[in-house]
Amino acid sequence: MNEPSKLPRLEQFRPGSAAPHEGEKPRTKPTPSGFVIEFPSKAPIPTPTYYQGRLYVSGGFHSREYYCFDATNGNLLWAVRLSDDGPSSAVCDQGIVVFNTESCTLFALDAETGKHLWSHWLGDPLMSTPALAHDIVFTSYPAASAQKLGVKCSHAFIALDLKTGKVLWHRWIDSDVMSAPVAIGDEVCCTSLAGTVYRFKQRDGTVIAAYRARATSAPVVYAGQMFWTQRADEKDKVLEGLVRADLANQQLHRFNDKEAPYIDARIQTLSHLNYLATQLDAGNGFAGGPPVSANAMAAFGNIGQSTVSALQMFQGSRMLVQNNHTYNCMGDELVRTRLDNQSTVWRKKLQGDLARDGGHFGAPPILVGGQLIVSTLQGDVLVFDPCSGEVRGTFSTGSPIRCQPIAVHGHIYVSTQDGRLVCIRTNNPQLTGWFTWGANMAHTNSTTE
Repeated sequence: MNEPSKLPRLEQFRPGSAAPHEGEKPRTKPTPSGFVIEFPSKAPIPTPTYYQGRLYVSGGFHSREYYCFDATNGNLLWAVRLSDDGPSSAVCDQGIVVFNTESCTLFALDAETGKHLWSHWLGDPLMSTPALAHDIVFTSYPAASAQKLGVKCSHAFIALDLKTGKVLWHRWIDSDVMSAPVAIGDEVCCTSLAGTVYRFKQRDGTVIAAYRARATSAPVVYAGQMFWTQRADEKDKVLEGLVRADLANQQLHRFNDKEAPYIDARIQTLSHLNYLATQLDAGNGFAGGPPVSANAMAAFGNIGQSTVSALQMFQGSRMLVQNNHTYNCMGDELVRTRLDNQSTVWRKKLQGDLARDGGHFGAPPILVGGQLIVSTLQGDVLVFDPCSGEVRGTFSTGSPIRCQPIAVHGHIYVSTQDGRLVCIRTNNPQLTGWFTWGANMAHTNSTTE
């Protein structure tokens, strides 16, 4: 790790631009159970974000647009055209919406009007979603100055003031952040695509710990412990297990390993996911593969993916931890595990062919109103009883899904791989409290935070 003074200064970040979009707009169509928004890009849409009655949504991997919709009826409220493409999911607070673009800018817009407030061109590419806590924005970017300074790290982790964009501190990390940073209490933590788990103090970037863990998901903190999934190869087999880390003594314990072709590069390279992701990359100027600055090979050796689009969309087997149990989608199954004795309570198979389709068949589950909700590659949103694993409801979107849904006031909102956002009215107001990827703007994966 290095002191902030040895990293790029604020004046080296040039601003981006965002202006009202006058081109083709998305089309909103009512359905018997809600509405569907169809985006012009027809590209994968990241998880939407709900904030103060509105939905904030990327126009997709090929798009330079960001949109704001009325959450009740899907009416378009504003649209902006950005200087860069591939917007991520957003985080919102204090009337400000913040998101990354794949190429290559961190944007802050007025949540009410879409007016450009501030932005920084950080580096190409950006493959994670920012986090937000205590008026601080956390994200990562490829740091071109690392090699000049002789630092053996490819990326920087950065904290910025929400209202002004002022850089508060930087720290070096070994690759881009996987999925998103996670802010809890006075700490911010993250998993890198290379599999290292970092812990920093939010206010000043003090390094608390760094675990070379071959981690394969963003961390989750629960009851004084941190949880993630971990690659655990055994001879010629790729395995993935669950990890529990005691935050007080920093002792790690892995359990319940399973065979994991969904993170095996030998299998993923030949999958339909990799074929589609390669096409998406080519459309964004990466026909020859990701730029060296992406450090994609670090991810390739850890989670089996190396395209910019697949890494931006990667959500892994992230755990949801509640009441002495964990729930997570591991490749082709949803698993409930009891923590005190590490026993598997139930497993539910998800449809698909791991070698043919590639990746995970279910996004990380959400838990709202006592119901476990999972979006699937088959295009279904499944509602499970968390105790028994019994399916209580099925909603079909007709499109493949790889991103986590959100649930607010009885509405489930889910984005698809073919450029749509689907609203499902469940008529169950208890299904609420999951506002963006990871539940909240800090991405804690819990409605209790």
